[in-house]
Amino acid sequence: MDNVSLQMIAEKSGISKSLLQSYYPHKAKLTNDIIRNLFNTLGQQVNNYDMANSSAPYARTKAFIYTIAILGMHDEGLDRIISEAFVSNATLDNWGVMLNNWIQSNHLFDGIDVDEKELETGIAFVTSGIGRLYHDRKKHHLTAEALADYATSALMFSFLHCSSDEIDHALKEGHEIIESADMEVVHRAIDTMFDEGKEIFS
Repeated sequence: MDNVSLQMIAEKSGISKSLLQSYYPHKAKLTNDIIRNLFNTLGQQVNNYDMANSSAPYARTKAFIYTIAILGMHDEGLDRIISEAFVSNATLDNWGVMLNNWIQSNHLFDGIDVDEKELETGIAFVTSGIGRLYHDRKKHHLTAEALADYATSALMFSFLHCSSDEIDHALKEGHEIIESADMEVVHRAIDTMFDEGKEIFS
């Protein structure tokens, strides 16, 4: 996004730069809102997967991470957004904060007993580590599901003190969720997330 100006965004959106600037005086706020809406759209889509409602938060976490990774691997624009987020420390910190806020606002871990500080630390650790692995995925020959497995198991074992059996069960449930997913539907939801009549999160 560093090479994209508000003028370019306004032109592509078919609105005036002054109107855009009245809502977003700084490009960083616009970028944050795009990412926040991307998280919410992806979260809603994961909840719509056939198996998602019957699954624990950890399995949904795997499905959420998988969805981000698989879309980035197959869409150049999303890949740039995801990759850029993990290159800059400032952006990475911001993503970690937004991801924590998204988890809290969607009550993802409300049903289980977790230490909030450890969860927050775990999210920061996993975001950084998986971001680096995503960036270097070709070198390490990693699939989207492998990335999701590493992230979910690291969070569960190192920070939330889950047993091996609990981790294996969550990864298996997560696999069943993503098997039921239709990525074309997810992609369509992202393409239309700012359409008229859609709820915009800011």
